[in-house]
Amino acid sequence: MNIILTGMMGSGKTEIGKILAKKLKMNFIDMDENIEKTTGKKISEIFKYAGESHFRHLERNLVKCLAFLDGFVISTGGGIVLNKDNIRDFRKNGIVFYLKAKPEALYERIKHTKNRPLLNVEDPLGELKRIYKKRKKLYENCDFAIITEGKTKEQICNEIIERFKNAQSGNRTKLKNR
Repeated sequence: MNIILTGMMGSGKTEIGKILAKKLKMNFIDMDENIEKTTGKKISEIFKYAGESHFRHLERNLVKCLAFLDGFVISTGGGIVLNKDNIRDFRKNGIVFYLKAKPEALYERIKHTKNRPLLNVEDPLGELKRIYKKRKKLYENCDFAIITEGKTKEQICNEIIERFKNAQSGNRTKLKNR
């Protein structure tokens, strides 16, 4: 059984994923890092020269491979939910967690980073709000929502571990923390 982490950029998927994998003695894969490694290009370069649709194609192909793995914590890109088949495939052998935070909190976490191709615009906070609004319902279709604001990484990990263990034992209650 896998743990799949999704959420908006800046939600903490990679950091939380690494901690979870270590705590649970599971393997860790960051999908964006994997795509960069296999293509030899940064995500921002893929977006710039090949476009978002090409990136989503690469992402979809990777999901098809990762969905067959077992014992992994998988950190997805924030747009993974745009294709419902991605979440469907991940659910075959995993529990999908949405790391939830308001756009303003996300922006505070990422405002100084330059590797966010979707935010290379004049009003990055406004764009983040627009993306969030577009994806909100898609994220809410994940198995669990974990509110990340006002919590330590340790608290977030402990909450995910508790829900993961409950879900493994058949108690897959949806979105407790909406």
